[in-house]
Amino acid sequence: MSATTRPARTAPLPPQGGGPNWDWAAPAPTGPSTERPKTPVATRGDGLGRARRLWSLLPVAALLAASGLGWHRVFGTRDLLPVLAVSVLAPIALSALLSGALSRKGRTGPLWPSVVLTVAAWTGTVWLTMFKDGGPRAIWPALLDAPHAVLTTILPVPGEARLLVLPHAVLWLAAFASAELALRTRTPLLPALPAVLAFGFPLVLGVDGPGSNYPVVAALAALTALLALIRSRVSPSVRGLALGLPVVLGLTLIASLAGTGLPGMGAAYDPRDAITPPTVRPESISPLDQVAALMRSGDAKVFTVRTAAETNYRLAVLDAYNGTTWSSTAKLARTGGRVPAERGVDPGKRQEVTQRFTVQSLPGIWLPAADRPSAVTLPDHTDLSVDPAAGVLATDRTAPSGFSYTAVSQLPVYDVQRLQYAPAADDPALVELPRTDAADQPIPSVASFTKIAAKATEGSSFPYEQAVKLADWLRASYQFDPRAIPGHTYRGLEFFLTDGKRGTSEQFAASFAVLARTLGLPSRVVVGFRPGTKTGDETWQVTGKDVLAWPEVEFKGIGWVPFYPTPGTTSQDGSSVAPAGQTKDRKTVDQQITDQPRPSAPPKAAGTPAPTAAPAAGTPWWIYAPAGALLLVLGYLLYAAWLPWRRRARRRGAADVRQRVLGAWQQIVDRLTEIGLPATGAHTAEEVAAFGATRVGGAAGEHLPDLARLVNEVGYAGRTPDPASADAAWAHCDAIERVVLRTIPRRDRIGRALRLRRG
Repeated sequence: MSATTRPARTAPLPPQGGGPNWDWAAPAPTGPSTERPKTPVATRGDGLGRARRLWSLLPVAALLAASGLGWHRVFGTRDLLPVLAVSVLAPIALSALLSGALSRKGRTGPLWPSVVLTVAAWTGTVWLTMFKDGGPRAIWPALLDAPHAVLTTILPVPGEARLLVLPHAVLWLAAFASAELALRTRTPLLPALPAVLAFGFPLVLGVDGPGSNYPVVAALAALTALLALIRSRVSPSVRGLALGLPVVLGLTLIASLAGTGLPGMGAAYDPRDAITPPTVRPESISPLDQVAALMRSGDAKVFTVRTAAETNYRLAVLDAYNGTTWSSTAKLARTGGRVPAERGVDPGKRQEVTQRFTVQSLPGIWLPAADRPSAVTLPDHTDLSVDPAAGVLATDRTAPSGFSYTAVSQLPVYDVQRLQYAPAADDPALVELPRTDAADQPIPSVASFTKIAAKATEGSSFPYEQAVKLADWLRASYQFDPRAIPGHTYRGLEFFLTDGKRGTSEQFAASFAVLARTLGLPSRVVVGFRPGTKTGDETWQVTGKDVLAWPEVEFKGIGWVPFYPTPGTTSQDGSSVAPAGQTKDRKTVDQQITDQPRPSAPPKAAGTPAPTAAPAAGTPWWIYAPAGALLLVLGYLLYAAWLPWRRRARRRGAADVRQRVLGAWQQIVDRLTEIGLPATGAHTAEEVAAFGATRVGGAAGEHLPDLARLVNEVGYAGRTPDPASADAAWAHCDAIERVVLRTIPRRDRIGRALRLRRG
């Protein structure tokens, strides 16, 4: 195929799609002259004009919005959305305006004015919207303290300005960086990097928060793919849109569905485990010491509660005993209203109960709630703390009269079979008792307590039965006396158990807890209130006489179970009275257990499987096979969509101008093969051009012969084309591909792609 017979052109071939005049078919230099004919040469463009750069700011803004939504596990959505709107849109708009104002003659302006102005704009925005009272000087300390404050607060954290400044700064900085990268660079994916890095902050800080970030990750993946399509130097084809985006969305959907059930996806590292929260010491006066005082106050109103359930209310949990007093080892942590669930326990069924409290004269920092609440809603500007271990609530100061809040609790509905044979929890700290005095001599009271506990539970087979019998024995052997002398020291409890035999719920609860510990049952004392007196539709009035202390015992897999050893108030007609605080369902459960014969071993030894705690929910094993097959299919589809795109990008982006021209011709040959050109590989360039001129027609087909002659000269005559010729060749290739895409049905194009044929 000789290129020396080519007739000279008299006019340059107009480019496809507009632009400067490209003379990519000019004759090769001949004769002794060393100068090449002067032709208009344009520099190679990056394929991203100002319009496409500005359009790419839309997916950039969406990426940053998705990244910002990752903070939903750290802050409430209501508090987060205003910060998100300002910190994403403002810096992007500012960068776009500065880009137009500072650019000259098509060149991008310097970066430093944008940096200075965006820092000033952020400072002014935060000052006016979040720190108007504190002034600009309060911004920097709040920003430095915010990460530690978030990590030492139970999520979600309160929507305070000193905490919200952290996502505001992170998103503003990421938005500025993404916008500048979109406007100043031509790399398709680089503008997405700041948004992805910004997502790392809520990903780490929100490990223990409610909700899931899988939808956010899916959105980031899809929007990154969209950004790449918009900014790609290769025009997106219908095939790329039809196959590429569904594949990306499919992969992210699988990751969202499978989640932590996939192999190797264990629990995420929580930085809170390595941080010591600030110590919040409970009040020095034990709530147990206040039982007698509250009981003497009689009808003094403590609080009202609106709820549909008749239940007891916990106020404080005391789990440490030194022989003199029961105290709390609570490690209070600030919370925005969420109370984390107790780890490793599942009592079974639960009943959701909502309570609306209004304080009248509640002493101390503790707030009452039914059992262990899951969520609490307090008035704004109120600091709430919670002990994650016990689930009790506290404020930073005594609640004033009229203070109102709402608590949502998940009350356990205990199963008789599980309680009957449940083993006691293994927690040495909760069975600990002081057994020697200051002189390292045994304390006689402990030996006395051990004998009393053994006698009270004689004949019991299992831990729960021991606890039930102990409570029954205390109720049957001792009398309730609201005027009894308070106190729960070793000496006071021994006097109550041996001589006095009259006491308030303080002595009954403390005695049960001490006796239970001598039996190896982990126990604690709870101070709270009975349901009170019903005064209206779902409204209850709780007074001082409703104060109650009761013990709880911890069972493995079930958690803390309350017991009520305090006798009820004696009835005037001499009929039996329910134990103080005993609920109807628990009375039924305990009665069923104590009435039936006690075997010496669990039912499993007799051939009946013993009920066990429900296994932790997880991904079923059978999901892995179809998920793996789906991953393979999606991987194949992704490869089928990526292969022709990658081949075309490599041809067009070749560093050698000669290879770019030959790559454009090979791309045209591949396209013409799709519409009937025999794939023999033995056609001359003139034959291919003749076929294309016939089948394609129009302006695109008219210039194929000239392009074929240029290809012959480059491939066989050693001609070195200029960059303008390569760009024009690819512009012509684009025109050919548009015609081919309109000609071939989409189903056929997808079929060819799935067979991984060339093109």
